[in-house]
Amino acid sequence: MKSVSVSSIIAGISAPADYYSEKGELLVSRGVIISQNHLDTFQRRNIFEVFIRPSTEEEEISHLLTKEFKTLEDVDIDEHLAPQKRPVKNQKSLARESLLNLLQSERAQQLDKQLGKTPDRPVGPALKNKATQLSVQDRTEDYKTGITSSYDLALKEVKDILDSLAAGANTDGGVIKSIVERFERIFITDRNILLNISGIKHTGEDYIYHHSLNVCLLAINIAASSGYNEHQVVEIGMGALLHDIGMFLIPKELRMKQGRLTEEEWFEIQKHPILGLHLLERISRLPEAIPYVAYQVHERENSKGYPKQRNSLLIHRFAKLAQIADIYEAMTSPRSYRKAYIPHEGVVRILKMSKTGLIPGEFVKAFLEYVSLYPVGSLVELNDKRIAKVIQANRESLGKPVVSIITDATGKILTKTHILQEDLSKNRDVHIVKALPSDFLKDANIMMGF
Repeated sequence: MKSVSVSSIIAGISAPADYYSEKGELLVSRGVIISQNHLDTFQRRNIFEVFIRPSTEEEEISHLLTKEFKTLEDVDIDEHLAPQKRPVKNQKSLARESLLNLLQSERAQQLDKQLGKTPDRPVGPALKNKATQLSVQDRTEDYKTGITSSYDLALKEVKDILDSLAAGANTDGGVIKSIVERFERIFITDRNILLNISGIKHTGEDYIYHHSLNVCLLAINIAASSGYNEHQVVEIGMGALLHDIGMFLIPKELRMKQGRLTEEEWFEIQKHPILGLHLLERISRLPEAIPYVAYQVHERENSKGYPKQRNSLLIHRFAKLAQIADIYEAMTSPRSYRKAYIPHEGVVRILKMSKTGLIPGEFVKAFLEYVSLYPVGSLVELNDKRIAKVIQANRESLGKPVVSIITDATGKILTKTHILQEDLSKNRDVHIVKALPSDFLKDANIMMGF
């Protein structure tokens, strides 16, 4: 067990772990708010050190699922759009009939027949073995500005591509491939900076462009973490970039609607995976696995998804992987009908969905390997009231990432020279007490702390 000096424990914060005496007696349970009475009791008993047992990854996750966010619904993010009352089977509905007709389209049936014939498992040298990361000290201001500019340029390119396809134009798959390859190169040299910029969100305009690009960046990380090779990661990234293309054939006022959809509107939304297949036919030189991502990204392991309610065995693995990126990015982004979830809350919901059989656990684990329980790029409050930004996951302790401390205890933003890095898995005197919204610090830019 590791010792913690009682003098470093502050009244009013929650215990980050179970505190034991030297003889193994439980003194304070994890999550209990430390009071002055606790500290006085330690002093009366001449206890100057308490001891903690390092928690395993499974224990950290179990603690989150059982003790935190108890009021979160165990539901898929898509369910926030669906009507409260499900339609009666065989109920007369023009939108439902139209959806059923689309499901019988030649392209959809062709993909159903080919499922299993398109390789979807990792082969060859894993990309993650090439991936490195730069230290905060190695990232110059010019470098960070260049990364942000790359995101802005890609966003413009994505908007042009998606808009032109929706308008009936054709395009070359090589253009889309080049966008993904640029970000794959960034990942190879500095994977954490890629996660950080995936936190850039839309402000006022149609969310779908930012969403598509961010899902691509997240999918690159998950695919690499899952052991896919360089070529496969690019394909998965392309599929993720195009996963929601069918939404451009859904009326904007419907996809931007505030509040729950009617039954008819919900059927209309469920058409977009099939409509997306027809838009993808306008892209030349598109790898054969990519349409499966657009077609099946909203299917679920337990047959609760759409458009065909497929179960796990009938879902392409590229689509399963993209599901994680899609759901997390959607939850942590603002929508017309709700505010964005705090990134940590988004991770907890992902875990709940996995535990309840909605999404595949293997890709959730891959997601956590690089993102952590407190996602890279997110803000947290420490037990000494300072605000920090998460800059790196600790694979052996997902709840104790590496952070950059960017404010003092009063909330004042520190200058660049005063920003310090702290590995919370090594310094037991400092720990996270609260996850914060991404916009908590109004004057902090996306690269602060990196």
